Amino acid sequence: MDLSFRHDLWLGRIARSPATLGRLERIVLRPGRGQRSEPEQAEASVERGLHGDRWELDPDRRPGMQVSLMNVHVLRAVADGDPTRMAAAGDNLIVDLDLSEANLPVGSLLTIGEVVLEVTPDAHRPCRSFVERYGALAAKRVARGTRTGRRTRGVLARVVAPGTLRVGASVHVKRPGSACLA
Repeated sequence: MDLSFRHDLWLGRIARSPATLGRLERIVLRPGRGQRSEPEQAEASVERGLHGDRWELDPDRRPGMQVSLMNVHVLRAVADGDPTRMAAAGDNLIVDLDLSEANLPVGSLLTIGEVVLEVTPDAHRPCRSFVERYGALAAKRVARGTRTGRRTRGVLARVVAPGTLRVGASVHVKRPGSACLA
C-alpha cells in the first residue's frame, strides 16, 4: 500500500512561487566533494557550466546536468528554516520560481541576467548525500513532490548562453513554443 500521500500535507504548506518572473536567491558552488561556497556572483559558460563548481572536473559529467536549481521555499522547509543548512543540498541556484513540470516543460529557457539556461530531461532526485544531510523523511517528502510533478528536488539545466549570474537577479521564463520572454 502506497502511503506517500501523507507527505502531501507538508507539500501543501510550502509557499508557492511565481510562474514567469522569479528571482535568484542564492548561488552555491561546490569546489570539491562536501565543500560549498556562496558567492554573490558567478560566471557561467557553455563549456564549463558554473566556473568554480566541481561539475567541470567530474569525469562522468553529462551536459544536461551542468547546473542544478532548487526552489527556495522547498529548501527552507527541508532545512527546517536554518539558512546555514541550505547550501548543503548541493544545488547551484536557489530560486523563487515554480519549477514544476507544468510550468517548466523540458526545453524551457531561463534567462538570469545575461545567462540563459535550458531545462533538460535529466531527472533530479534525492541522493544518498541528501538523505544524510536532511534525513529520510525530508527525502521522502521531496521524492513525493517530484513524483507528483512539482519537481520539489529541483531541475537540471545546461548553459546555452554564457555570462555573469548575480544574487537578486530576475529569472525570466520562456517556455517551448512561446514567442517572447515573460
